[in-house]
Amino acid sequence: MQSVFGILIISFVFFVTVLIIYILNKKNIFASKQMMEKSKLKSSISNNSLKLEELIKENEDLNKEIKFLENKNRKLRIKIDQMNQVIKTLEMQKSQLEKSERKLKELRLQKDETLSMVAHDIKNPASTIKNFVELLESYDLSAQEQHDVLTGLIETSSRLVRLADEFTQVISEEYTPFNLEKEKIDLRKPIENIVKVNRVKANSKNIELRLYQPDTELITNIDEEKIKEVLDNLIGNAIKFCPEKSKVDVLSQINGTSIIVEVKDNGFGLTETEISHAFEKGAKLSTKPTGNETSSGLGLWIAKKIVEAHNGKVWVKSKKGFGSTFAFSLPVN
Repeated sequence: MQSVFGILIISFVFFVTVLIIYILNKKNIFASKQMMEKSKLKSSISNNSLKLEELIKENEDLNKEIKFLENKNRKLRIKIDQMNQVIKTLEMQKSQLEKSERKLKELRLQKDETLSMVAHDIKNPASTIKNFVELLESYDLSAQEQHDVLTGLIETSSRLVRLADEFTQVISEEYTPFNLEKEKIDLRKPIENIVKVNRVKANSKNIELRLYQPDTELITNIDEEKIKEVLDNLIGNAIKFCPEKSKVDVLSQINGTSIIVEVKDNGFGLTETEISHAFEKGAKLSTKPTGNETSSGLGLWIAKKIVEAHNGKVWVKSKKGFGSTFAFSLPVN
């Protein structure tokens, strides 16, 4: 019994010893793990601290870079705004220069056209004066005929002086094209005067020039001298292009709110193509002047510009071989 009891005591002591050793080993292992964990944690904290410091430094650097870029961007925007303002100013100046250039071209064109018109219209009265002088030298005229010729000379000379003055103004750039000096007149009087002046030309070519006007006044508001140029061009053209023994009729009438003046001839007439281009600048007819006169192709173009400046219209009716009718209308006053 004692030996069994002794064995039990020894076994118990051994068990307790083993248990204590096991517990101590476990404790040591746990403590060792804790130490390792603490070491890792410290290492991790240390690493994270370093990374945090690096991140803070990077963030500070980025903030500085952002501020630098923002400042640079602000300055760049200021420069862009300044450049846009400069571009806007240059565009305005360019637009003004283009307008000035267009205006200058228009003025030059107007001056050239006016110069052509005046130079052309000087020829008609100059030619008429020549015809009057030849008439005085060539015929034994009655007192009344001499009076009519002298009256025509005075009328034509006055027109020539006025045209010469106008020519001078154009050259000196003091002239405004179609600066009409309108007045209310009876249109029958200037028509009669121009017919009288052109009758000398007509007689020299054995052409009968007839005038038909109404008894009632043809009152309108016009620049008389300009309309005389129109009449002189139309009547002068009819005489210039008609053969001998032709007839040229000048007719005037009121039609509603317009005064209509027609110049009819029984000359060679125009083709359809010539009719469509008759009033263009420089247009010339296939028919040549019948008395060796010159033709610049400006007379009808000038007539059109003057009539349209008076708010009127011009037109032509013709058929090849059957004569022509050139006409214009003016508003009744």
